[in-house]
Amino acid sequence: MKILLLISSLVLCSLANENFTNMKKCEVIKLSKFTTLVSCHKVDYLIKYKHQEDEEKDNIKKITVITTKDQKIILGEERD
Repeated sequence: MKILLLISSLVLCSLANENFTNMKKCEVIKLSKFTTLVSCHKVDYLIKYKHQEDEEKDNIKKITVITTKDQKIILGEERD
C-alpha cells in the first residue's frame, strides 16, 4: 500500500510539473522610461506607463497583449 501511494504521488508530481507555467522564463526589456516589453511563453505584453505625481495611484496607462496572430489592449484607452 505504501509503495502504491509513493508511486502515485511521484506520477502526480511529474504530471503537475508539465502542466504548470514557469514564470521565471519571462524576459523584461525596458524600451524607454515609460515603456516596457514583457515576453512570456509566446505572448508579449507591451506596458505603457504615465507620469504620475502621486506614488499611491496606478501609473499604468495601457497594456497591450501581442501574439503571433493578434494584438489586443487589455487595459487602457481603446479597449474592446
